[in-house]
Amino acid sequence: MQNLLSELNERQAQAVQATDGPVLVIAGAGSGKTKTLTHRIAYLVTEKGIKPHQILAVTFTNKAADEMRNRAAKLLGAKPNQWKTWQGFGSGPALGTFHAICVRILRQEAGRVGFKREFAIYDTDEQKSAIKKVMYNEGVSPKDVNPNAVLNIISRAKNELLTPSKFANQTDGPFEEIVAGLYENYQEYLKENQAMDFDDLLFNAVTLFKKHPEVLTSYQKRWPYIMIDEYQDTNQSQYEWARLLAGKTKNIFVVGDDWQGIYSWRGANIRNILEFEKDYKGAQTILLEQNYRSTAPIVALGNAIISGNASRMKKKLWTDREKGATPEVWQVENESREAEKVLEKVCELEGLAAPAQKLPDQEEEEVTYDYAAEGNGSGILDQIMKGFKAGKRTYRSGDMRLQPSKIIPFDLGTRKLAWNDYVVLYRTNAQSRVLEEAMLRYGVPYRLVGGIRFYDRKEVKDTLAYLKFLLNPNDVLALERIINEPVRGIGNKTLGTVYTQARSEGKDIVACVLESESIEGLALSRLEAFKAFADVFSRGQESLPEMTVAEAIDFLLKRSGYIDALKALGNDGNDKLENVAELKSVAKKFASLKGSEGVQAFLEDVALVSDQDTFDPESGQAITLMTLHSAKGLEFKNVFLVGMEEGLLPHANSMIDPQQLEEERRLCYVGITRAKDRLFMLLARSRTIYGSVSITTPSRFIAELGDEHVEFFEDGES
Repeated sequence: MQNLLSELNERQAQAVQATDGPVLVIAGAGSGKTKTLTHRIAYLVTEKGIKPHQILAVTFTNKAADEMRNRAAKLLGAKPNQWKTWQGFGSGPALGTFHAICVRILRQEAGRVGFKREFAIYDTDEQKSAIKKVMYNEGVSPKDVNPNAVLNIISRAKNELLTPSKFANQTDGPFEEIVAGLYENYQEYLKENQAMDFDDLLFNAVTLFKKHPEVLTSYQKRWPYIMIDEYQDTNQSQYEWARLLAGKTKNIFVVGDDWQGIYSWRGANIRNILEFEKDYKGAQTILLEQNYRSTAPIVALGNAIISGNASRMKKKLWTDREKGATPEVWQVENESREAEKVLEKVCELEGLAAPAQKLPDQEEEEVTYDYAAEGNGSGILDQIMKGFKAGKRTYRSGDMRLQPSKIIPFDLGTRKLAWNDYVVLYRTNAQSRVLEEAMLRYGVPYRLVGGIRFYDRKEVKDTLAYLKFLLNPNDVLALERIINEPVRGIGNKTLGTVYTQARSEGKDIVACVLESESIEGLALSRLEAFKAFADVFSRGQESLPEMTVAEAIDFLLKRSGYIDALKALGNDGNDKLENVAELKSVAKKFASLKGSEGVQAFLEDVALVSDQDTFDPESGQAITLMTLHSAKGLEFKNVFLVGMEEGLLPHANSMIDPQQLEEERRLCYVGITRAKDRLFMLLARSRTIYGSVSITTPSRFIAELGDEHVEFFEDGES
């Protein structure tokens, strides 16, 4: 055990040994919080005699949960796979996101909240489709009322644990009154389809605990030790869920950093961490202030910028990495020059000629770009780099629509650059366009985080919808997505007629169609087409108990004609077929589970994937482009923070709200503290916004940096 504690610094060891009662650990950026959490799990098991399954550890990403599981298992000499279960809770610690833990609870207790065990989880697109249907039924036009705005308010209400009736009693203005009616009907629609959205997972879990105290008691007994990571990012429903579970033993151990609270826009409440000591009397507070990530100049800069916030817990980060380059601030002419300056600094660090210079004995080549950014950059990036080597100079059409330009590729010879060491961070997604143009123009490999995700591609969503409908024939949204994929000539009128008949008979659509000789108002040819479709799922349900997820995908897509339809597209279908094959490879990790259990676990896993879960900084050599929000929890050797101007950072929407302005400052702090070795901050004198060139004002945060912490440069100076 001495060896376990010897790996920790004094404060980390103190936190690990604080096992009883409420504990708040304020973990500064790069202070080793994951190490502290995993060592505490090991300490509870080896020193306190706690059974692994009696520990609940909650994170905000699946990636973080997997890392914690792997590290803790290694410390205890266990195999991570022995601890990971796809259904219920196994013999190891319950490690997962709030949503993942709640899904497993709700699967086991679904009947108590009015759902079947196989309920679907609606993603963002499915939620939008559902609310549009509800609005249509209520005579509310999307032209008059924005569906996204409606969903945002409903989400906020659920995060605050407001039922439709409670929300209706406290509406503020005519718009919220409209939303109140839509909220109630939206919930009814979800119930009819046996579906929950992401916010329902927490909402229904809290409701379950409150309405069924015996269920709460059983989970309190199961998990006498509760650990929560990133506590500053919790919203009201997450706060209440944790409070209920910890109500008996009060053994709640939370780790977070109020300086990094940047998610109020999705319901996070910074007061949860700031007032933890008030909520849990007698709580012990431990500060982790040693930064193991960044050099002293970067740590000092972070301390300086956050000191401008009044609402914060007092601490001062420090590091043993005393030597390091001074962070640089560069003011350039415009956003195009900003992108070029980023590449110039990369060249400088890598010992290359500046990309703005024409390389000796190299002819510039005409290039036509018509480029669509892909999520995480893997697919399109590979195509661009392979195409470039083969002499290809034209790319497929998409959203970017770049104008014809010149390309001056780097002459690397046999050198391999550490592109993964570089990240460019920005406040808004719109800022990536000019950066992408520069990367493409100079042949620089890059990955764009937050573009089109793999799971958002049409053929992937179609395949998932086939699986969803196989598992849950009440899922009308899944049915509507696939009923004409491939084309079957079944329109909305036919679908509506069949749906009405099924409801009147109290059957699901598959059973209704297959058991009906005729349906009033439906032509026999349409009924036969529907029967052929329904037969695929009827046979699929019969065979499902013996099939793995990958086999179920094969069965559905081949029997339905979907694969043949993709093949008929020729070259245009090749990428789609590859994506379906990739989805099957993902499904193979569930090969040990057969039947509905495997399909359900697979769909659940996919539904809860976040952008951070799919981002791997070590996959392929490329510069990373991402928003500041996406960068939370990551680290890079060299960081470029662009757009340091009023209106961008801080964002224009935060200017009149002191609390929002403090969150923008925390966002700037997060950007600064991603850097391990080098930090560059850039601002433009003018920037094109919505097609118009505007003169900019340097961010107020630049003035707060202090001359002693940074070096300032005007573009063109040496």
